[in-house]
Amino acid sequence: MPILTEPNLSGRGKREDLADMISMVDAKDTPFTSMARKGSKPGNMYFRWQADSNPAPKIGGTVDGTDVQSTDYTNFDVGYRAELANYAQVFRMDPVRVSKLSTDIAQVAGVRDELAYNVSKSILQCKRSIETTLCSNQTAQQDNGSVPYLTAGIQTWISTAGTGTPTPGDIPSIFRTPTDSILTGASSSMTDTAVQGLLKSIYNQTGQYRSYDAIVGTDLKRAFTGLLGTTALTTTSTSGVLAAGATKVQTFQRDASADAYIQSVDVFQGDFGTVKLHPTVFLGTITGGAWTVTPYKGLVLNMDLIEVRYGGNVAAVEALPSFGGGPARLVEAVCGLVVGNPLGLGKFDFSS
Repeated sequence: MPILTEPNLSGRGKREDLADMISMVDAKDTPFTSMARKGSKPGNMYFRWQADSNPAPKIGGTVDGTDVQSTDYTNFDVGYRAELANYAQVFRMDPVRVSKLSTDIAQVAGVRDELAYNVSKSILQCKRSIETTLCSNQTAQQDNGSVPYLTAGIQTWISTAGTGTPTPGDIPSIFRTPTDSILTGASSSMTDTAVQGLLKSIYNQTGQYRSYDAIVGTDLKRAFTGLLGTTALTTTSTSGVLAAGATKVQTFQRDASADAYIQSVDVFQGDFGTVKLHPTVFLGTITGGAWTVTPYKGLVLNMDLIEVRYGGNVAAVEALPSFGGGPARLVEAVCGLVVGNPLGLGKFDFSS
């Protein structure tokens, strides 16, 4: 009697068992654009705003009976208020197209509508492109017919020096971020004293104890957690070399009776402010049109001073002509960054 076995069915109409699902692990957050205020639509690709500062206290008295002199008058516009500006940028993604057969005939597991699926991917790419650009050190650029408009990224605004030219993205000297508000060196060598000093510098400008949001790379987030780590006390003159009598101190974020090991810092509370840490993988630098991730850098932000101005729809989806090849869509967005006053911000400008 003939016996039909499973291997005999190979190539004879045996259906493939393909699950109706697609597994996705890439769900990276975009904290900067998610937390930034959504500003009004720019009236032009070139848009401006003003920053202001208050005068220092006046010490001393006035002699009784003294008249006001012409030299006594003060103009609080000059030397206290300045104009800042930036350009908006067009973020155009590569258009997507789905053939007619892919739309009407093919049945793909886990995808009900291939065109909608591709459009959703393009919208996500657009949001991530905006996040990467706004968190970068990109400088502003005007469209001259050969090069496009570019918006100056947040790292450019948190700077001790301007661009050197009176163009959008340049920072007047009175509003440039103080040196003490920018930490340099290596993230692995960061100390709580250095972070306290950064917050103190910002406080010297604002006079306010407040909560800040810090967009931090993954290495910098680990450096904050490292502030709780093991401290070795040596008995030799060589740093890091243990000898007899040396001790180690380990700090834990848990009760003695807890059964969970917790070693993480999500909030740094200092003498002059509280910093909430938001890890990201979209923090980097742009050089020559190429983006490089910098997981050891970070931004200390007062989000009340940050605004993103979108032109029209945040992510417009435009139908392109088919020309017989199938439906096509284009995802495009226009936006520019506003930094109200760089004096109230800080930066971890580490090199490693």
